[in-house]
Amino acid sequence: MFVDVNDQTPHFRLDGLMSRRRALQVSLMAGGCGLSLADVLRLQAASSDAGTAQTDTAVIQVWLGGGPSQFETLDPKPDAPPEIRGPFGVIQSRLPGCVIGEKLPLTAQLLDRCALIRSFTHNTDDHFIATHWCVTGMPGTNDRASHPSNGAITSWFRKAAPNGMPAYGLLQDSGRGTSIEHCMGTGHIGLTHAPFTVVQDWMKDDFQEDNLRLATSSLKLADDVTLDRINDRKSLLNALEQLPRKLDQASRGVSQFDQFSRSALDMVISGQARKAFQLDEESPAIRDRYGRHRWGQMGLLARRLVEAGVSFVTLNLAPDSLCWDWHRNVIEHRGAPDDGTGRGMNINGPPLDQLLWGLLHDLHERGLNKKVLVVVWGEFGRTPRINATGGRDHWGKLGNILLAGGDFKMGQVIGRSNAQGESPADRPLGPTDVLATIYHHLGIDPELTTTTIDNRPVPVLPNGEVISELL
Repeated sequence: MFVDVNDQTPHFRLDGLMSRRRALQVSLMAGGCGLSLADVLRLQAASSDAGTAQTDTAVIQVWLGGGPSQFETLDPKPDAPPEIRGPFGVIQSRLPGCVIGEKLPLTAQLLDRCALIRSFTHNTDDHFIATHWCVTGMPGTNDRASHPSNGAITSWFRKAAPNGMPAYGLLQDSGRGTSIEHCMGTGHIGLTHAPFTVVQDWMKDDFQEDNLRLATSSLKLADDVTLDRINDRKSLLNALEQLPRKLDQASRGVSQFDQFSRSALDMVISGQARKAFQLDEESPAIRDRYGRHRWGQMGLLARRLVEAGVSFVTLNLAPDSLCWDWHRNVIEHRGAPDDGTGRGMNINGPPLDQLLWGLLHDLHERGLNKKVLVVVWGEFGRTPRINATGGRDHWGKLGNILLAGGDFKMGQVIGRSNAQGESPADRPLGPTDVLATIYHHLGIDPELTTTTIDNRPVPVLPNGEVISELL
């Protein structure tokens, strides 16, 4: 399900593609194509009966689409020549002997709670192929998302929470309609496991809280019957039962008011869906900790969603790849083209730093750090040498990944790069190794399969091993 906070109109994603035609308004903005929320819950349960993973764990994936530079973030080379080390300095982290880029001072103070991978590698410099590979385990081809993302896989094996919250949530800046963002979709497993998606306007630095509040507080039933016009459970149930059905009652073999209807009903009446999105319930101090900006408040929302029972939340900070795709310069100059390629670490660094500071502190203080694994990565790194315009280009041979929590061994650096930041010097790790580690945390066996629409089995992962240093 897709909620665009700029127009307040629910839309649907089908195989990761967004339809701009208004979907049928049904309860909780989670039904569609003639299905009520209860129908959606039935479909999710039916497709999740085999091989379910019911451990009390969750993942928050912070996706830095476009390819964050290892030199300006987590693997600077202060002793390299200027054309390699770049214009920024370094800062000592809480890990002895480990420095990171100067624009991440808060993250540096939390690095003893993290595991830093400095040897992430694969063999493509293409945005779509690499993104698809990282989030699905399969290299992408022809700009078409063919396999389910890690969030959709989680939805396949995890049933919805008891309060009806979906298994997969996607929080992202608004994209430009490129095919890259479709990688976060459902591939061959279809609409049932599409994420509940909330979009923010990437052109605005501030989080659009008023739009979010409106979008989630005006949850509607069919025919614009709002909760304010429903006086009791009986009348609400009657409204739910009048919603169109696409599933044949005989094949379902359930009564009109079964456990799924009750789940949908309880979700509407209890207001737990709206409650999870009400950031104003947080103290001013907590909101300040995350940062009163778009990315910071998206991070706070992600924490609230995993607390509410969502198993996988992706913060897609660059759905069309451009936000971290620094071809023009690694220091943004005001007046540079606003297509994203002119951005730099001086613009992206501080809000990302505060987002991570707030999120990791918050998870520890709330006792969620072992339950929730935080994964910060992008599809590749950047070229070792600064180009003619002061930027860096695509570089699949080397990238960095930050992990935190998940009951893994933290406070370590895994792998290292060579002196020029060109390639791994040891312990090369690929996309499927990272995904195998994520699924290990979620209790999902990578050797299990999903099925296509024609009932053909497809392995969760073709290869990859859990990163042993973390165990």
